[in-house]
Amino acid sequence: AVLAQHLAHQGKRVLLVDLDLKAPGLAVALLGPDEYPRWGVVDWFIEDLVGQGDEVVRDMVARPRWGQDMLGEIMVVPAYTFDSQEYIAKLGRVYLDRPAFHLGERPQRWTERLQRFLDTLEKQEQPDVVLLDSRSGLHDIAAALVTELGAHVLLFAADTEATWMGYRVLFRHWHTYGTARRMRNRLSLVAALVPPRRPYYLDHFREAAWDLFRDTLYDEVEDETDPAGEDLFSFDLMDDNAPHQPIPIYWNEGLAAVSSLQNVDKSVVGYAYQRFLRWFDDWMAQCEGAKP
Repeated sequence: AVLAQHLAHQGKRVLLVDLDLKAPGLAVALLGPDEYPRWGVVDWFIEDLVGQGDEVVRDMVARPRWGQDMLGEIMVVPAYTFDSQEYIAKLGRVYLDRPAFHLGERPQRWTERLQRFLDTLEKQEQPDVVLLDSRSGLHDIAAALVTELGAHVLLFAADTEATWMGYRVLFRHWHTYGTARRMRNRLSLVAALVPPRRPYYLDHFREAAWDLFRDTLYDEVEDETDPAGEDLFSFDLMDDNAPHQPIPIYWNEGLAAVSSLQNVDKSVVGYAYQRFLRWFDDWMAQCEGAKP
């Protein structure tokens, strides 16, 4: 939500999709109760099972009124509508494969349905940037978003043993199924909720992150002077361009106490997110510079 606001101020058309279906909350930070669209993400997945997805997608994008003065635009696709009925019951049918409707067709897997849903939204809204809010942890939605869509992935983390063990399990799983090599060059690690008065926190975070990536995703470099090693995927501990290098977002009491970005003091957001937003601007510039 903060990133979308930042990009919209720069003139970008930003589409946000809340795919954290079991703990949705993105829309609350951006929309008022009377600003929700008619349909949410869950409704599309249900209606698509009976061939009605295209009808639903036309009325599931909301634009916060308080963003009208921005150079760009924020477009929000919530997980559910404000007065959503039977949301829990619908969740049980979200992940079903779509049946074949015609002779010769095959059922469509959920990940294929998700890609088609996003393609339809992008064609309809023509955004400059699409941000997908994923379920955290080792979850089916997160797995599909991270591995199937080809997007750049921001891995949020806290410097805890549970966090590093969870990512270690995930990265090893990628190795087992041959996914690691096509995944590792589109990952960036975000240090979330960084304590503001612990000067060595990020140093320890970096070392723990480097240990994780070195043991699971980085290639072993036996001789750094060997020209053959130029194509190896490996980074030093202090390499600013390495995926293990933490992009910090600082914890702030004032920011944690509010539910809507409309009510947040800009200086508070700037303090907590300054380095993260600066990193994203640089990353976007590199992406745009690499386009043909």
